[in-house]
Amino acid sequence: MTYNTSARRELLAFLEGHSDRAFTQEEICDEILVDGHGKSTVYRLVSKLVDAGCVRRISDEKTRRVTYQFIGDKTCSEHLHLKCKGCGRLIHLDAEISHALGDALKKSRGFVLDESTLLFGRCKDCEEEKV
Repeated sequence: MTYNTSARRELLAFLEGHSDRAFTQEEICDEILVDGHGKSTVYRLVSKLVDAGCVRRISDEKTRRVTYQFIGDKTCSEHLHLKCKGCGRLIHLDAEISHALGDALKKSRGFVLDESTLLFGRCKDCEEEKV
């Protein structure tokens, strides 16, 4: 049974309102005070939201940094994700484009992408700032 506590609602509202970004648990704690509770409450709730399938856990193999992104009822295994190195924004790549890229890689190199694949680069806004 999942309890819909005020702390859980506050955390979900924050993550859903920023669903184009992924946050470490520490960043979440810095951004919100979950109903006056401590970090352990945030950590526990984030873990439960991952288990419930409405928050995605993203691991960076190079830095071992773990971030969390609200996905709601989206099926993130159906598409790839783009991550902006400038602002940290996460973008869901269209499923059709994701499949075409995956098929091209498999056909040309025998390489199969997994559902946790992130492509890094710069979003349109960050690229325009460079100019």
